[in-house]
Amino acid sequence: MRSHRRRGPLEHVLIAGSDDELSAIEALLHLLPPTTYGQVLVETARSDALPSLSVPPRIGVSRLELGAEDAPGDRLADAVTGWLAEWMPEDPDPHRAVTVWVGRSARDRVDVVGTTLESL
Repeated sequence: MRSHRRRGPLEHVLIAGSDDELSAIEALLHLLPPTTYGQVLVETARSDALPSLSVPPRIGVSRLELGAEDAPGDRLADAVTGWLAEWMPEDPDPHRAVTVWVGRSARDRVDVVGTTLESL
């Protein structure tokens, strides 16, 4: 078997929250196995750079800056809804676990096939 092939279930994650939830995001990242892949989205009202986060090698971190007309959670809710539309399979793969964590600022506004995360 070639080394790049997976040998067990694959962990795919989306972690999304505001910059005031960075401590929770960091705690979640420490729980992930090194084989995890996915995305961390952090919404911020400031143009400051995010502090360096310790992430597994296949996890990307993106900063979403709120615009002047945006309410807290707007950019995050849009980004999470888009991610879910792209990455959530209609027919789940038994060898792929998908985990989504969304912080409180956007949780009730994320649209998942006509429902919100609150009702899932």
